[in-house]
Amino acid sequence: MPRTVGDNDLSLTQTVPQSEAERKSAPGTAKFDPLVGALLAERYEIIRRIGEGGMGAVYEARHSIIGKRVAIKVLLEKFLENEELIARLLQEARLASSIGHQNIVDVTDFGTTRDGRAFVVMEFLEGEPLSELIMRDAPLPVERSLAIVKQAASALAAAHAKGIVHRDVKPENVYLVRRGDLDFVKVVDFGVSKAVRSREEAGSEWQRLTRTGAVLGTPLFMSPEQAGGSEDVDERADIWATALILYECLTGELPFRGNNYLGVVAQIQNKEVQPPSALRPELGIPPAVDRVLMRGLEKDRTRRYQRMADFERDMDRLLAGDMDAGFDENAAFASDPPSRKRGRWPVHVGVAAIFAVGIGTAMLLARTSHEASVPIVPAVVKPAPRVTAPPARIPVPTPPVREKPASVPAEHARRTGRAHVARPAAPRAEHTPTPAPPPVKKTKADDKIAPSPYNSPQVP
Repeated sequence: MPRTVGDNDLSLTQTVPQSEAERKSAPGTAKFDPLVGALLAERYEIIRRIGEGGMGAVYEARHSIIGKRVAIKVLLEKFLENEELIARLLQEARLASSIGHQNIVDVTDFGTTRDGRAFVVMEFLEGEPLSELIMRDAPLPVERSLAIVKQAASALAAAHAKGIVHRDVKPENVYLVRRGDLDFVKVVDFGVSKAVRSREEAGSEWQRLTRTGAVLGTPLFMSPEQAGGSEDVDERADIWATALILYECLTGELPFRGNNYLGVVAQIQNKEVQPPSALRPELGIPPAVDRVLMRGLEKDRTRRYQRMADFERDMDRLLAGDMDAGFDENAAFASDPPSRKRGRWPVHVGVAAIFAVGIGTAMLLARTSHEASVPIVPAVVKPAPRVTAPPARIPVPTPPVREKPASVPAEHARRTGRAHVARPAAPRAEHTPTPAPPPVKKTKADDKIAPSPYNSPQVP
């Protein structure tokens, strides 16, 4: 029969982590976890300890009434007096349960024991964190990497739509549940998440659980603005971390390495990230995947994806074989500062000038071709009529009339023996002169025209 944890039971404040190997090797002397086998809140029987996070230990448990397997996160004993962390753990439960997305772990119950130890009850996940898969099998195939990270992006986009920023996105918080041959993702651990606004409270801000200038999250997956201690961390920090997870899935490596926290932070803020295809050219990573991923890893967050939904959309396009993903300028520079927008105007003017020159050249060629095909007809200017005097009549000489010689009749008589009878000569026609043309009537226009020096003057 399970042991019930009472109000004065000190076992809740004396939790000591212990492995199964230690318990089996020395059952009489080895330390053990007092929560294992206990009944928590009179309904959850703790079966075994399965892990530990930054704030609490995670246990497998069974609901004593309905028999359902659940996972319970209990605040670590060292944080028992830390009211801020207690409030944050309870906030995690509220926020995660309010999102209602299939890729976010389902939170079913939360509360505190009478001695102040907070706990959160979640659905039990059978699988492994993405960090273990990366350590074992990375680099992963491009399609599998995109499918996993796309589901995580979908869950975070739903959280952002509720005004919740995770702020601690990393492979350890992306849990893989096998469903047939597919990977099904569950995003867990909203313990350091930030409620930017509450839709239920008409836009009023939730209680700020982080101190001014506090840096929360895992250093390797912090965005540049997080690493710099910025107070206005928004959803673009989750976009950076999600893109970095995709980078590690594709290459098996992270671009930032350091011997200590400050070394990692310095690299995040200053070191340029090498594209995955350049780091691992033998893997044949497509340029479109490079483009989408590197847009998510822009150090200047105004040049990063502005919404997780846009990042998720482009991964969907890549999975569908669209190699033009990542070219959306409106999404990339939606909130660029004015200085950046002004810096691009020479490019726009140059493009416009090229188009104008091309259009002008085309119009000129079309006009030249049209003129060559149409015959050119010169304009005919008719001169004003010119009135001149008629030319003087030139007399035609009359040709002379030739008479037959007198010896013709005698010769005729001698040859023929007949007398020549002379016929009377026809009267000679007199030459009749050609009548002169009637004089041309003078008009007023004639007065304006000077007489030609080459014509005979008219006799009045």
